[in-house]
Amino acid sequence: EVEPDPEHTYELPDGTTVDTTTRIGKDLLRLPELFFTDDVPFVESDLLSPKNVNSVLSQHSTLSNLPLHKLIHASLTAVGDSDVRKELCGNIVLTGGSSLFPNLEQRLSLELTTVVPSSYKCRVIASRNSVERSCAAWIGASVLTSLGSFQQLWLSRTEYEEYGATLAVQRFP
Repeated sequence: EVEPDPEHTYELPDGTTVDTTTRIGKDLLRLPELFFTDDVPFVESDLLSPKNVNSVLSQHSTLSNLPLHKLIHASLTAVGDSDVRKELCGNIVLTGGSSLFPNLEQRLSLELTTVVPSSYKCRVIASRNSVERSCAAWIGASVLTSLGSFQQLWLSRTEYEEYGATLAVQRFP
């Protein structure tokens, strides 16, 4: 049995070793490309027919099949005030576990230059601390829930059991 070359292997958190010279290893290395493509590889084409994709997207109004840079562009375009749009474009924050892919920050900056007007200065901001980036949602939620003003917005279990979803809709329109 031939030992795998350590330069071409990657150990997953569960201890599984992936050889990046094999087909599956090469496919795993290409996963971050899915953030930037209009096409979805690795999936049977009949599952990606416009009918199927639109059916799934129509059921979930928050889903989009746009690549990340085009999704950001669409979000910026939806902002009416051009001064606010420029300010937002200069402060794009990259966070979450997927933001830890190598060079994602630089790639996103590059892709944004292809869709955003040249008069806008896009700046992608990402913390250098990987723990902070991967846990940012938890950190933010912790800070938010510790605020006294936020605690007034809570809907207790007792209130929900007594009044149901109607109270939630009235309290949080």
